[in-house]
Amino acid sequence: MGSLGTGLVSPATTPPRQVDTIDTLVDTIKSCFYFLRHDASLQNEQQKAVNESKGPSKTENGFRESLNARTRLVQACRLLINALEGPTETSKNMALVDKHSLVSLQTINHYRIAELVPANGDISIEALADKVKLPADTLARILRQAMTYQVFREPRNGYISHTVTSMEIPRLEPLLTYQLEVCLPSSLGLIRWLKQGQEDAIKSPFQVAHHTEDSWWEYAGKRPSLIQGYGRYMELITNGGPHDVSHVVRGFAWESLGEALVVDIGGANGFVSVMLADAFPSLTLMIQDSTNLQEVADATIPAHLKGRVTFTPHSFFEPQKSTSRGADIFLLRHILHDWADEDCITILRQLTQCLKPGASIIVAEQVMSMPGAVDRERERVMRALDMQMMVQFGGKERTLEDWEGLFQRADESLEMVGVVKPDGSADSLIQLKKSSE
Repeated sequence: MGSLGTGLVSPATTPPRQVDTIDTLVDTIKSCFYFLRHDASLQNEQQKAVNESKGPSKTENGFRESLNARTRLVQACRLLINALEGPTETSKNMALVDKHSLVSLQTINHYRIAELVPANGDISIEALADKVKLPADTLARILRQAMTYQVFREPRNGYISHTVTSMEIPRLEPLLTYQLEVCLPSSLGLIRWLKQGQEDAIKSPFQVAHHTEDSWWEYAGKRPSLIQGYGRYMELITNGGPHDVSHVVRGFAWESLGEALVVDIGGANGFVSVMLADAFPSLTLMIQDSTNLQEVADATIPAHLKGRVTFTPHSFFEPQKSTSRGADIFLLRHILHDWADEDCITILRQLTQCLKPGASIIVAEQVMSMPGAVDRERERVMRALDMQMMVQFGGKERTLEDWEGLFQRADESLEMVGVVKPDGSADSLIQLKKSSE
């Protein structure tokens, strides 16, 4: 059986962050900028050498150094802006400006405006307004708000053209639609949810904002286009970056399993299973998810993997069927953070009850750090994801201690035999076995 090993330490205490002054922030910006400028020049030389077959491409360590320098530079720039604006202006901008920036982006995405603007050249706002059936003056005001954060530009009066940011909007459509059409209203329901006492039937601000007693999953399950859009969103955010599927592929010794059955619990359209099956020919993958995803999953599985990757409609709140009870691995990737503790315990117990000797449960989730333990840019995203789990699902991101407590409550015989956070990954892979083995 492949093992994750060890490698994650949860600090009991975290040293306080250094208080940055304007001088130290400027010094950081300068040093990171000069490093990245030199690094870009070096990369160009290395790429030229690769093209001429004279040497290797940029090393993984070099990439990591560049990424760290970029993160420090962005972080220092944000802090410098806050320091120069002062607390009053910073708060005013968050309250007044940010919400209008979001709804202008929401409007642009909703009406697919970026797709109507030519890649080269410009188009009149009047022509755009005619295409999307909106008043020209109203559309102009929305677009000009978006231009303040570099979405589109107005090269001549009454005409707009693309910027590098607006060119990305069509590719990001699944993310923008889910975040701005579904999650943004949920976030605005937070105060009402807090005031009503978080009744048993209403577990999240999503339910308050969308006027339903259904959970997000029940609500979306009744609306096939919504659940399919969510699947496209998940596929997008796991294609590159800290949530890339490749971290699951290289974060566990899958090849050591030999011929084995892996059950991808809540595997959506099967994008994780497909990548694992492609990388490890001896594995058989079973995707389990809602019936509504059957058609899109069948379309996702390429012809050469049919038979080795299959989709089975199944609720993870129900006992496993005979076809999956003999699995070697049950994979729970980005599942448990969507649910409150009691629901997670139910999900885990359905697996521990049928876990055969030698089999494992692998939980691929973010492990929350203590405040100040990671750089501010990473913490901003971590805290935002935790808030999103709360407002959208009534779930949460968890610390290592939270995970340990949850597993023990689900089954006292469950033991964490390994925790690994692959380099560059936001998620850790937690391997669970029964201690009686």
